Amino acid sequence: MFESFRSQAAQKISGWSLEEKVGQLFILAFPGKDAEAARPLIERYNLGGCYLSQDNAATFAEARQLTQAMAAIVNQRVDSVPMLLGVDQEGAWSVLTPESTTGPGNLALGSADNPALSAQMYSVFGIEMRSAGFNCVLGPCADVNLKPNSPIIDTRAFGEVPAQVAVQVGAAVHGAHDGGIVVCAKHFPGHGDTTGDTHREIPVVDKSLATLLVEDLAPFKAAIDARVELMMTSHICYPQIDPVYPATLSRAILQDVLREKLGFKGIVISDSMNMGAIRRNFPPVEAAIIAFKAGIDMMMLSEEHYDHNDNYLENQLAMIGAIVSAVEDGRMPEAELNLIVERVVAFKLARLVGMPLFHEFNPLANRKVEQAAAKSAVQILADPARNLPVQADKHVFVLQTTPLADYANLVNPRGIGPNQATPAFDYFAAEISALLPAERLSILDYTEAKTWLAEVNVAADQLVLAVIENYPLPGEDFKQAASKAMVAELAAKFGAQLVVIGLRNAYEPVPELAGHVCAYGSRECSARAAAQVCLSV
Repeated sequence: MFESFRSQAAQKISGWSLEEKVGQLFILAFPGKDAEAARPLIERYNLGGCYLSQDNAATFAEARQLTQAMAAIVNQRVDSVPMLLGVDQEGAWSVLTPESTTGPGNLALGSADNPALSAQMYSVFGIEMRSAGFNCVLGPCADVNLKPNSPIIDTRAFGEVPAQVAVQVGAAVHGAHDGGIVVCAKHFPGHGDTTGDTHREIPVVDKSLATLLVEDLAPFKAAIDARVELMMTSHICYPQIDPVYPATLSRAILQDVLREKLGFKGIVISDSMNMGAIRRNFPPVEAAIIAFKAGIDMMMLSEEHYDHNDNYLENQLAMIGAIVSAVEDGRMPEAELNLIVERVVAFKLARLVGMPLFHEFNPLANRKVEQAAAKSAVQILADPARNLPVQADKHVFVLQTTPLADYANLVNPRGIGPNQATPAFDYFAAEISALLPAERLSILDYTEAKTWLAEVNVAADQLVLAVIENYPLPGEDFKQAASKAMVAELAAKFGAQLVVIGLRNAYEPVPELAGHVCAYGSRECSARAAAQVCLSV
């Protein structure tokens, strides 16, 4: 993919020290908003890249200040190449929230089933992230929701049908490229057929390669056909392909399947090596050496400050130093190291050098794309009593089914994940309040809804809209038990006068007599679009 730049890359690295070559293979992270925190990594080790999150920048202004300061440190070198600055701007997960345009999320784009619209949405991601100074979107997720109760993938995937997901993934890659940015498909060879979360454990997917090719790998092949530059691995075991190692450490998966079978010519990066799947099962240096030998080109240690560990910098420096030692003592041959570094630098020369950054963009135009995608995604999945659109003779009760305390982990302190401080319910309530006369509307939070439900006498003119939500959180679960219990209680009391508003996926059934409107996402645009569909606006 970048072969024409290999000789130039070889010339550039010929004068680099062993430390500088090893450092070029790491994508590291640091807490806070000051580029000086990364200076030791950049200056001494010629650091290859950084994973940046909401913790590093919450606004476009902060992002530009940070990335410009980092570039200034890099450019002090005579023979510098740009750092890869990657962010999780993929819809259901985002950065620079709420200033950036997140769109409704991939599952909603899959519901909309409009590849051109998906391409537009990912073009927006590319345009906005380049404006912030980032040069890589760590998305799209090419996972297929074969086990739809995944706590970590869920709305980050485009759906559960491999062929349809493949179309969307291809459109997303093309769209992001139209937006001028580098793209990383993830999590190879698929994170969608397990309920395990690699932030916590090593899940196992016991499938043959033939089955994987049919069920999981089609979207990754679509990304490759769209010339995706980066492929991120998963820390999942596929024992029928490699009985010993998870994908990130598996030569059989990364070389035989990804490189040979699927023909990927780009850069393979690991998911964070500090996630529980790796950290709790392998010694760090041993895992790193195995990963590089298996076919990893750039190693991401993006969560070294997972718990805001005060020793994060020392730990990252120690890891690079340990790989330097491994090359010096022959555990990792220097000739192999040089080939990897050449490939990485050739990629950077081809795709990162000269990428236009820090431009202005039109946020109103981007929001229109977002709103169109969100509105197209909403579906009325059930309306047995023909309650929709809401009739003028109905008094509408909008109920929050999630206790306020259950939103406590909605924003991750590390800046990873949805980064959505405001619950989707609030946006739905705000939109429906703007569309319905106040005398016909009652909005009840969870506590008020519980009290009302215990006391209310059901009347024919009542229509209950019960809002349910879910969010894919890194290493955590969004609590849903109380919400499910309230929906069941509402169904028992109101029957066909209940409509469940799903600001989430549609994989779990709603009560038999109830209506069901699903937005396939929990973003503001999805919540507002669901309200508009309920009223046929």
